[in-house]
Amino acid sequence: MQIRAPKTKRAKRDLDKRAPKLVENVKKTLILHGTKTSAVLNSVLTELYHLKRDNAVKFSKKNENIKAFESGGETSLEFFSHKTDCSLFAFGSHSKKRPNNLVLGRTYDHHIYDLVEVGVENFKSIESFEYDKKLAPKIGSKPLFAFIGEEFESVDELKHLKEVLLDFFRGEVCTFSQPVCSVPVCLKSVINL
Repeated sequence: MQIRAPKTKRAKRDLDKRAPKLVENVKKTLILHGTKTSAVLNSVLTELYHLKRDNAVKFSKKNENIKAFESGGETSLEFFSHKTDCSLFAFGSHSKKRPNNLVLGRTYDHHIYDLVEVGVENFKSIESFEYDKKLAPKIGSKPLFAFIGEEFESVDELKHLKEVLLDFFRGEVCTFSQPVCSVPVCLKSVINL
C-alpha cells in the first residue's frame, strides 16, 4: 500500500493536526441527541457542553440510526467521531423502558472502545447552586470528583465507570510554577460508613 502525499496546503494542515505528537491534544467530546430526549436530558447534555465548551461539539438534530449497544447501530456514531475528530461522546435518549438514558463512551482510532450507560435521576443544574460570584465556575474549569466507597476499587463495573468519568472530564494538563500542597482528608470521620 502506497501513502500519498497531500496535494494542497489545506490537506497538509489537516494531516499535521492528526499526526502523532509528543504532547497530545485535549480529547474532544461529541454530544448527541437520540430520537426522543426529555427536558431533563436536554439540560444534562447542555450542561456537559458548557463544561467542555472549548473541547466539545454538540449536534442539535435528533439522530434516529444511532444505537450504541446494537451491532450495526454504532457505524454512524463512528462516522460522526471521525468527521468531528472527537474521541469521547455523550449520547442521550429517552424511552419508556429506559427513561433519561445517558451513554458515555470512548473511541480509539474512531472505533468504539468502551461504553457506559447510566440513568439520570434528581438532576440539578449548575445555576441551582448558590455561591459567591468570585468563586463561580468558569468555562474550562475542571470539576472535582470524590468517589466514596470501596466499591469503586473492587467492583469492575464501578471501576470502569470511574475511569470513563475521569477520562471524560480530564481536560488539559495543568502545570504550576510553584509547588502545590495537598491536604488529605479522612472521609471515615466525616461520613458514617
